[in-house]
Amino acid sequence: MSRASDTEIRKAQIIDAAMDELSERGFCALKIRDVARRADVSAGLVCHHFETKHGLLLAVMRHAVTTFGKQLNRISAQDMPARDKVLALVRMALAPEQSNKRLSSVWLTLYYLAGSNEDYHAELLRYQQQNLDVTLSAVSSLFSADEAAHTSRLIVALIDGIWLQHAARAEPVDLTAAQNLAVSLTEHALSVQRVDTGRTHPNQ
Repeated sequence: MSRASDTEIRKAQIIDAAMDELSERGFCALKIRDVARRADVSAGLVCHHFETKHGLLLAVMRHAVTTFGKQLNRISAQDMPARDKVLALVRMALAPEQSNKRLSSVWLTLYYLAGSNEDYHAELLRYQQQNLDVTLSAVSSLFSADEAAHTSRLIVALIDGIWLQHAARAEPVDLTAAQNLAVSLTEHALSVQRVDTGRTHPNQ
């Protein structure tokens, strides 16, 4: 095993442990020594790779945003009608595996810390932009530029709103019902836009 690959494996191991700690303790109580213990490495190694708690949390956020972006891109690369692709994006974003306690802790922490720190805010913007870009790419073949931008923002806001409601509640929302509702509302938004514009498209 090369030194580079060994380093990446160790960093991934530490990030994974940090996600567990974040889920169990919250970001205020998260400590580098606890992450190190869970990852079975020294606290010095954690500091070597991430320097500070801030650096470690930022790496966790970047990992979550990048992973989500890859999932978006996999759907975007599929050969399917634009309307079906938009609905697939909605289903993926609200799938139960996106809202487990461990991953939800990461995203809620990102939303909270983005309000007071530029680094976290940049990661939140990166998530929002990649989500919007992929959705817009699928929607743009159906409408004019302005209509596509409006519809894409509406869909992204719908996804985030439903997800945040689920993640922040003491008693989680029924995700299957929420997912079906989001798909239904997305279909409605696409249908309304088609009626308003009077356009037809082979992907419709």
